[in-house]
Amino acid sequence: MNTEQGLTPPAHAPARGRAAVRRAARPLLLALLLLGATGCATVPAEQDEASAYDPFEPLNRKVFAFNQATDRVLLRPLARGYDRFVPDPVKTGVGNFFDNLSAPIWVLNHLLQGNPGDAARQTGRFLMNSTFGLGGVLDPASRNGLPENTARFDQTFGKWGIPSGPFIMVPFLGPNTPRSAVGWYARLQTDVIWNRLEDNRSLRDKLTVLQFVELRHRLLRFDRMIDEAPDPYIFVRESYRQRMEFEIRGDVDLEEEFDFDDDP
Repeated sequence: MNTEQGLTPPAHAPARGRAAVRRAARPLLLALLLLGATGCATVPAEQDEASAYDPFEPLNRKVFAFNQATDRVLLRPLARGYDRFVPDPVKTGVGNFFDNLSAPIWVLNHLLQGNPGDAARQTGRFLMNSTFGLGGVLDPASRNGLPENTARFDQTFGKWGIPSGPFIMVPFLGPNTPRSAVGWYARLQTDVIWNRLEDNRSLRDKLTVLQFVELRHRLLRFDRMIDEAPDPYIFVRESYRQRMEFEIRGDVDLEEEFDFDDDP
């Protein structure tokens, strides 16, 4: 039982509301600061495009090698065990559950991108799956003309014209850019699990671990392509870059060859 909630006077509610607004506005302020910082950087015209996008390649390759080794020892075996021993209906339900929890974030980003129609449809999808879909475990919305339509903060910032900045390989998290890092921060500030389960950290941590295992399970189908690539680092880097360009502009051919629909 949350004793603090019971002792908080109703008069504090407006203060909490103002704090929530300030917290939600922080990602947008960071995005504007990022726009100013990246706008000041210039790249010589003769500089190679790949070098301009990946100026830290030697360091990034070392981090990539570390991530690959960690993945082979820990994350990939967990994902394979999950794939092998968990029944397919359960895996589908778990994936639906976490997708449904992301739906409010998609709604917010559709609004920020100026797509009220998509926001309304994703709101209807969330309400239908949260009720008739048993909290999102089932997906009746897709069978009723409300398919999933993801929208992320990194995509939103890109549509606003904010440059991605240089490519950065982050330990454990993988491909990233300054813009996507701000996007991750924005997601954390609006994530249902992190913000609604602050008083039950044990449950929050268990759900977070399960979410990462489920996401790694989704990415198993890419393992062979990465392992067999002539240069796995370049394959991952360019796949990541073109996936984001497709989400922002919708005109990149790589999307037709590979399926990048999973939420990173």
